[in-house]
Amino acid sequence: MSSDPTHAAAAPARADATPALGLGLPPGARVAVAMSGGVDSSVVAALLVEAGYDVFGLTARLYDVDRTEAAARRAGSCCAPEDARDARRVAAALDIPHFVLDEREAFAAEVISPFVAAWASGETPNPCVACNRSLKFDRLVERARALGAAALATGHYARLEPDGRGRPALRRGRDARKDQAYFLYPLPASVAGFLRFPLGAMTKPEVRAHAVRLGVPTAAKAESQDICFVGAKSAGDWLDAKTDAPAASLVALDGTRLGQRGSLTRYTVGQRRGLGLPPDDDGAPRFVIDKRADGTVLVGRREDLAIASLTLGTLNAPGDDWPAVGERVALQTRHRGAAVPARVAAHDGGRMTLTIEGLLQGAARGQHGVIFDGDAVRCGGVIVDTVRRNAA
Repeated sequence: MSSDPTHAAAAPARADATPALGLGLPPGARVAVAMSGGVDSSVVAALLVEAGYDVFGLTARLYDVDRTEAAARRAGSCCAPEDARDARRVAAALDIPHFVLDEREAFAAEVISPFVAAWASGETPNPCVACNRSLKFDRLVERARALGAAALATGHYARLEPDGRGRPALRRGRDARKDQAYFLYPLPASVAGFLRFPLGAMTKPEVRAHAVRLGVPTAAKAESQDICFVGAKSAGDWLDAKTDAPAASLVALDGTRLGQRGSLTRYTVGQRRGLGLPPDDDGAPRFVIDKRADGTVLVGRREDLAIASLTLGTLNAPGDDWPAVGERVALQTRHRGAAVPARVAAHDGGRMTLTIEGLLQGAARGQHGVIFDGDAVRCGGVIVDTVRRNAA
């Protein structure tokens, strides 16, 4: 499969028979399903019931919204209280046990608070990665095991297949437009053998077709796109209400002050629109090149976004397969971004520095860098430092 997750071959949306799920479990094995209330996890539960497994659902209650917020909530938000009701409705239709786990305190402490703090300090965090790490790979796995499950199945579009050493390797999903391997790199090697991703070999149209075939109540439910806990507000409005982030001072790379507009949380590296600035003296559009905890927002040209090297921290290798210093790798820094060639310049166990050999623009602190070998995830981490090519 191509390392570029934006490329996907068309696939027929057929679902006229039970697919081969490849769970590697004996008939009738007890399997937990992480049910978010969306169509993907609902189809996973329905397919496992159809295949004869002893299935039960687990839904994590992550946060609350007030009545005003609930009434104004945007379509496309995920993991909301109403989604737990959808999960319960699907479980009832499938006649399987369903447990709702109150993880609001943990979610606030381990996902929301770090997200807010990162934005206020000038980083660009991804809460979905943190949620996978702390909720799905930790608490849901623990609860599934406590309830006697032989495995925990989720609706992620990724694959876990044996590598050359017979250990589970995290790989991209077949549907590259839905592939979620990038988000899943924090998967601990110790947990990989317990997880199952039954949708990894399917496309989204095929999953929708199975939902219709099996009469899943959420078959027509819209996709989840937004940051779940932000709700009806824009991310900027929500962050402004939650943080004491400094006012943003827009500064050109030569030190020229261009004005003070809004708060630091209103800007992200690579941003072009919404700066309120005319083109530079040569008529070139301006972009956010970097931002700092003191409120400084550096502005330059598109070419100034090019990254020469970056450093990753909070490292994890799902298959314990670390690249060697000097090894050439493929690095992806955004979910929908293409992997670019890079070389491992240093790795001391806690941090890894990579020299970028292709064109990488706009990588920001707080984002995640994931190293792929073909379609397999080798390791990843949080970007803690970047060096621009055009830096003085």
